[in-house]
Amino acid sequence: MTRTETQPLPGPYAVSRASIGTRAAVLIIIAMVAARLIAAAFIPLSPDESYYFDWSRFPSWGYYDHPPMGAWWIALGVHLFGANAFGIRAISILSGLAISLCVYLTGTVLFDKPTAIRGALWTNATFLMAVGSILATPDAPCVLFWAVATLGLALVARTGKGAWWLLVGLGAGLGVLSKLTGLFLGPAILLLIAVRPDFRRWLLSPWLWAGAVLAVAVASPMLLWNATHDWVTLAKQFGRLSRHGFDPLGPLNYLVTQFGLINPLIAVFAGLGAVFAIRYRTAPRTGGIALLLWTALPLIAYLGIHAFQEQVQGHWLAPLFPTLALAAAAAAETAEAKWAPLASLVLPIGIGGMGLGFVAGINPGNVIPPHLDVGQIVRGWDGFSARTEQLRRQANAAWIATTYYGVYGELAYQPATRSVPVVSVFGRVRYAYAPPPDPALLDKPVLIIARPGERLDKCFVNLTPLGPIHRQVGTTVYRTYRAFRADRAVPGVFNPGCG
Repeated sequence: MTRTETQPLPGPYAVSRASIGTRAAVLIIIAMVAARLIAAAFIPLSPDESYYFDWSRFPSWGYYDHPPMGAWWIALGVHLFGANAFGIRAISILSGLAISLCVYLTGTVLFDKPTAIRGALWTNATFLMAVGSILATPDAPCVLFWAVATLGLALVARTGKGAWWLLVGLGAGLGVLSKLTGLFLGPAILLLIAVRPDFRRWLLSPWLWAGAVLAVAVASPMLLWNATHDWVTLAKQFGRLSRHGFDPLGPLNYLVTQFGLINPLIAVFAGLGAVFAIRYRTAPRTGGIALLLWTALPLIAYLGIHAFQEQVQGHWLAPLFPTLALAAAAAAETAEAKWAPLASLVLPIGIGGMGLGFVAGINPGNVIPPHLDVGQIVRGWDGFSARTEQLRRQANAAWIATTYYGVYGELAYQPATRSVPVVSVFGRVRYAYAPPPDPALLDKPVLIIARPGERLDKCFVNLTPLGPIHRQVGTTVYRTYRAFRADRAVPGVFNPGCG
């Protein structure tokens, strides 16, 4: 007999549903978060993280690259634990506990306790969460608040109580304060309203609109800041849309990358969930799976189209990973017993991937060769900073000029150069959050650290090449820069900048 959409779903396999209890799941999640906290203290900061740390020193309602929530989280961590790698990353890592709780609660609302437990565990088994959440970036708060909004949508769907739209609005507003990816919650909600009658009825309810007003109110300080700063954050992020080019293989690369980052087995079960949602549309359980997948679809589709024009970075889809992990867990709890062995491998693979990620981040003994070293961007900055300070002293320079925000961030953070005035002279719009540099520096000797090929002759007087300066560990060179000394800088280097 052929199944139809009106037939019941395959029954859950009892062995898998009873395999991990609540207490064991809580201990596993706490252990994984604790492991990430330990690793955070040993893995050096990436240039982006050091740049975001600089943001946190000057709290603002907005920054050139992103909204402010990530900087606020770093500032809190530094206040609690100090200006070190652990303190900078601590709040982002600890947010994994809150994300797991949101996924668990969403799972209990839409499905049942076993699915909720599996969803929380599988969220931590996604490679981006297991390893990538170590980094202090705007993605961490965006993931959390997307999960909060998703919980609100689940409560709206299951309880029929309009007050839960306020939770949706709060999560959406805080998500936009974290990263502009949060804006895609709007299209996700509109899509739910379009395809589901139970959501469509809320168009006539004041609760839906109250949630929307709350979301705008929460995000409005960032929007007002942008309005007084030439809309720099929105222009920077949405300026990607105006880039030209066409890569026919871009979407394939996008899918393969996301397939790997989410944990391939979770991706398989998320796909199985989509099959269930289509094939058994009238089954009550698939309504929850469909709700999760509908909320994920706008961002997935947008980035798929965007991939034709520009490479999609792996972390751009991060806010959806808890949603997709829960949908995958629901599919695994629904599928026939033949899927049980595959489902049992998801968590071990996630934990194994986390361990390998830690090794790749720390690279003990520099055993990973450069061509295989995926974490090389974090290496050698302490030595690079020390060599830069040595050159500055030899050149009798009063300050250091950089041309790249990542080099600026690292030199401003590393102990060897932290007490020296460091100014990035390219792209000065990035640094509107900080007080302007002391104008007196313009007439003092300066050490310049530049990337090969960058033009500096119009910005400095009496440039003298000092040779290459390497970011390296031992004899392994990761990146080479050029060092120069100049007697002074020309007016305008601080505003609007060089280049």
